Amino acid sequence: MAGGLYRDKQRTNFYNNYTLRPSNPFAQYGIDFTDYNQIAWTIQNPLGSVASALNYDATEKTASGYLQFRTVDQPLEVTGGVRIEHTDQRYAMKFPIGEDNPTGSQIYTDVLPSLHFRYRPNEQTNWRLSYFRSLNRPGFFEIVPYRIVNEEYQERGNPSLKRAIADNVDLRYEFFPRPMEQFMVGLFYKHIQDPIEYTLQKDAIRGQDLYYGPGNFGNATNLGLEVDAIKYFRQWGVKGNYTYTNSSITTPKSKRIRNAQGDLETITVNQTRALYGQSAHVANLSLLYKDTEHGWDGQLAASYTGGRINTVSQFVDNDLYQKGFIQMDASAEKRLGHGFLLFAKANNLLNTPTEIFINNASSKNSDVPNQDLSGKTLIRRDFYQRSYVLGIRYKL
Repeated sequence: MAGGLYRDKQRTNFYNNYTLRPSNPFAQYGIDFTDYNQIAWTIQNPLGSVASALNYDATEKTASGYLQFRTVDQPLEVTGGVRIEHTDQRYAMKFPIGEDNPTGSQIYTDVLPSLHFRYRPNEQTNWRLSYFRSLNRPGFFEIVPYRIVNEEYQERGNPSLKRAIADNVDLRYEFFPRPMEQFMVGLFYKHIQDPIEYTLQKDAIRGQDLYYGPGNFGNATNLGLEVDAIKYFRQWGVKGNYTYTNSSITTPKSKRIRNAQGDLETITVNQTRALYGQSAHVANLSLLYKDTEHGWDGQLAASYTGGRINTVSQFVDNDLYQKGFIQMDASAEKRLGHGFLLFAKANNLLNTPTEIFINNASSKNSDVPNQDLSGKTLIRRDFYQRSYVLGIRYKL
């Protein structure tokens, strides 16, 4: 087999900013107002301000072609080939305000081979072994040199951000005892060149200023195990899967020490840590109900995501972690006939918060409220509440 693809993606981003000022800048709480909605505001710039790096045009043109072969001999099947992709990614800021790179482009060509073996000793069993190379391109928003001033630090884009390339090896055993039932177990290994990670970095000129943005900081490896199973007892079923991932990347970090003269000095050391956003443990467990004859389909699903790095810090042992969490959702559908379907969904039934912390504690934070994580420093805790959806769908 042979084929090709050409894709032209374009984005025009428009951002207009308005500045609101109180009509009476000397108004006092408790005298002139007792609630914020009682304050009278004046728009300082009625036409808005578009002088921002968030106003830009961006394009991504991808031309690709592939060759593939496949053998259909039993019990061994082999599928392999190569895909070549040429990428031309560009951006141009509409209203530059002194940025170093008001326009930019990345042009590169990647060769992506793959080879898959499937051994099928009987109708219910598969053994699979595969290798393939894949890539992850930066998004438009990541490479435009925008700057957003947040409450805690500045957020920036990175025009020098590289694509990530991964070499993947997978070995998997599959068993299908009956229709809709399965048991799978697999091993996987990934070597990732220049993975994209979000980190707190110091400004090259003003070193005391921190900003948050994407970057490439080295090569990473992922090695792990995954298990997946589905079992039905008449209309009731149980589905579960679990993935363990040992993730590793070594990157330079800053460390403050006392030098021989007794003065504080910042040195650079290498630290091996987990990859940004990668949990060691991920598990899902679902209770299923399926009655095809009467048109019912339902699911109660719980998922566990283990602790993971939320933001990479510039300092050693100071990364921001997200605490492991369990989330539970439910959904149900009833086929009404004549193309109509009644459905209901309930998300985040446990009202699971997002908790961000540093994996150490300091006595200087002893009077800070809500420090209830033992041996850790809580940075933030966000609650999202539950959400419910009820609707009717019609299929032609």
